[in-house]
Amino acid sequence: MTEYGIKSESKRMLTIMNQEEFCVKKESFHHYREFMHSLGSIRYCKAEIFRDCILGTMRIPQKSEQRNPLMAFGFYMTEEELFLIEETGDIKRWLEKQSDRLKNLESPDQLFLRLLEQMIENDIMYLLHYEKEIEQMENRIIRSIPKDFFTTITGFRRKLSEMNSYYEQMAAIGDLIQSHECSSMLPNADSWERFTRRIERLHNHVHFLQENVLQLRELYQSMQDARQNKIMFILTIVTTFFLPLTLLTGWYGMNFANMPELQWKYGYLTVIIAAAGIIILEIIYFKKKKFL
Repeated sequence: MTEYGIKSESKRMLTIMNQEEFCVKKESFHHYREFMHSLGSIRYCKAEIFRDCILGTMRIPQKSEQRNPLMAFGFYMTEEELFLIEETGDIKRWLEKQSDRLKNLESPDQLFLRLLEQMIENDIMYLLHYEKEIEQMENRIIRSIPKDFFTTITGFRRKLSEMNSYYEQMAAIGDLIQSHECSSMLPNADSWERFTRRIERLHNHVHFLQENVLQLRELYQSMQDARQNKIMFILTIVTTFFLPLTLLTGWYGMNFANMPELQWKYGYLTVIIAAAGIIILEIIYFKKKKFL
């Protein structure tokens, strides 16, 4: 067991336990059936509000390239105490590192709010890191199309989609807690409102990054189209360049009996000069039209 923010020797504000310990004491929790159902599979952040408690689950995404959850736990908050239920020990170790920032708190809801605030404290820097990576990818595309573009862009899209869902769920929790008449458990309603606005700003930042990723794909497609258009332009110029020579070759390849150039001593040389003249005239024409 772990306790923080103790008001008196006989009262604690935070208790951390695993599911086995919770099952032993479940009869002391009024809504343990709903809570046990939520703990069965923690897939997202959610909250349910009852007359005498607020319960739910939290799934905090990994703030790295890995996609495993950093922390997944359940919470059960009453007017007197906050219970956190986890299996891995991650939340307990994290709280031990944050113990200095969780001191001198006066209520369970303040403790839970401070805990959530600490979990998103560095999120803006994390999102700015992604923004910088997107800008670097944009510069790489402008210079030359990278071979790992689709792998990188897919990673961006998946992670931002995960963060978008996470902030959406957290904002829903904040709105739900504020909108419910549970003032006895929420003496810090204004702080919850500020927390929700902060979550919404992070959510908007993720939307901004998602739009940047979409623009990145459009830039990639534009660069690909421009590259293909350039190739087609070169092929068209080459085809046009040799079209008169192809006509000349086909003309004298007919080998009719009465073609005087075939028996003429200077016929071969004349055709060479004519072909060279045609090439020179084409080069002059293409340069004048700025095709070359």
